[in-house]
Amino acid sequence: MFFHLTGPWAKRTGAQNKRDKKALVKTGKAHGILVYHEGEPVGWCQFGPQGELPRIDAMENYAPIDKKSFWRITCFFIDRDHRHRGVAKEALRSALTAMKSRGVRLVEAYPVDTGNKRYPSPVLYKGSLRLFEGFGFKKVAKLEKNRYIVRKKL
Repeated sequence: MFFHLTGPWAKRTGAQNKRDKKALVKTGKAHGILVYHEGEPVGWCQFGPQGELPRIDAMENYAPIDKKSFWRITCFFIDRDHRHRGVAKEALRSALTAMKSRGVRLVEAYPVDTGNKRYPSPVLYKGSLRLFEGFGFKKVAKLEKNRYIVRKKL
């Protein structure tokens, strides 16, 4: 729910987030890819049109690059027991395929440049720059110290 909201986050309960996300899914205002292994969900990638995920617009260092219509990839979740096995790569591949099938022409994301360092999972939920560059995304602006805005034309 975090990226769907522009208001305060810290005081929301898990029950509120679950209820609100369910409502967004039912009305077609939430998009994501689930990755399964042997019938069990092991990963998630959230994406959607710019207006569906407005929290990015409120970030201190974010400035729209242009007025083109685009979709966003905002976050990943990979089950602890399935990390470093290509789940994020499959989630990103599938998200891009799903967006392309919906006629999306431009995708933006906000990954972390890990360099050769290991980062904790709470930082990597945005995805790594290396992952996105492997799919042809290009850096278009710096967002934070080790975080970039990347884009790809579909």
